[in-house]
Amino acid sequence: MIFGLVAALGWGVADFAGAVSARRLGSLWVVLVAQTASAIVVTGIILAGGHDAGLVGSALGLLAINGAFSAAAYVTHYRALELGPVAVVSPVGATYALVGVLLATLLLHERPSALTITGGLITIAGVMLTSTDLAKVFSGMHRMPPGLPWAVASACGFGVGGYTLAKLSQDLGWELGLWGSRCSQLIAFAAVGLLWRRRELRGRFLAGPAWLAAVTVGGSDLLGVVAFSIGAERGFVTPVLIASAVFPLIAVLLSVVYLHERPVANQYAGVVLTVVGLATVGLA
Repeated sequence: MIFGLVAALGWGVADFAGAVSARRLGSLWVVLVAQTASAIVVTGIILAGGHDAGLVGSALGLLAINGAFSAAAYVTHYRALELGPVAVVSPVGATYALVGVLLATLLLHERPSALTITGGLITIAGVMLTSTDLAKVFSGMHRMPPGLPWAVASACGFGVGGYTLAKLSQDLGWELGLWGSRCSQLIAFAAVGLLWRRRELRGRFLAGPAWLAAVTVGGSDLLGVVAFSIGAERGFVTPVLIASAVFPLIAVLLSVVYLHERPVANQYAGVVLTVVGLATVGLA
């Protein structure tokens, strides 16, 4: 569970920086810069550790699935952050853990206890409360929040991507599993950029300072996926998925500190629920 919490820290910082940079640089550029930077770092880890990169050939099918779903998830997630508020996008994104847990139960034959499932549901409910001002949500229920469809699509993609990354980490070791995942995602990102959104790539290339924010996104996301991969390799996938789902809390905290946003009552209640849920998972 500790590795899942470290992953949440990385992904929370990435969400906050991603929301800033995507609105200046464009969501696709943020994804390409961030993922290229992290892929270079992971390649360095592989070379420094003397790993046999040829072993990834035994998992090409799983890598293709991971690359396609993860790339789609990143693109739709940062598109959602570009269009909509973090308070809507992040809590919806946190539900990716439910998709991942379902796949781990069906395909890895994990059997989480009733206490683990209860703790996971409490945790995700707490995260959603913490990340959302309910009064604003209810006042705007007559129209769909901007970015919501993209956020739902990203949650589904991250659920499949998280499960396949966990399986790759268990089969190949976290270093090779993560390296193969990053490489397959870059291929998918390149296809998206060339075939779908070339105009955005041309139009915002010289966006200046947002480059640093995009690299920050890549570094923070890399911290998250490394911690997630190590945790999945060393234990059951379900607790790692549940703990990592608290990443929106980090984005909310950064918004309070740097953007001087003021939490409302339901957000304080959400923090309490999240702590209770994580404690329940830990006890289980």
